[in-house]
Amino acid sequence: MAAGITKVDAYLFPCTGTQAKGKCKSPATQLAEFEAAISGAGMTLDYRWLDVEPKGTADACNAWNLGNAANLALAKQWTALLRQSGNKWGIYANGNQWTAMFASRSTDIGSDLPLWAVQDDHKPGVSTVHTFMGGWTSAVGKQYDEDVQVCGSGVDKDSFNS
Repeated sequence: MAAGITKVDAYLFPCTGTQAKGKCKSPATQLAEFEAAISGAGMTLDYRWLDVEPKGTADACNAWNLGNAANLALAKQWTALLRQSGNKWGIYANGNQWTAMFASRSTDIGSDLPLWAVQDDHKPGVSTVHTFMGGWTSAVGKQYDEDVQVCGSGVDKDSFNS
């Protein structure tokens, strides 16, 4: 790989809510388009991550704003598709946002999939994750710092298990 980067992942921020301009495409269509873009670019990925986090009402996708029961049904539809895809998938999520989307912090949408936990505490290391939800008790990745300026660009800092 270029620049000595040996592991490349990608994450999908799905359209999961209502939109002023129309409805979201089905999860199956979104997933197929995502996979087609990866294939078309000739990319070889290790993991693909489903980004499960709410956005504000001004966000174009209004993510996870369907109400707890509908959000859960949609999340389970997504995770079922991910398991069937034949690729390695995980969930990227913030435990502090979980109850805004689902009925409780313990709501399990797919804890059998790996977790990349968002915990912006400025402490690197997956072992420092202490905020869990949805049946997870461990994480394989951690975002520990968000929108840090590096060489004039905003980046997120992450740690992963090797």
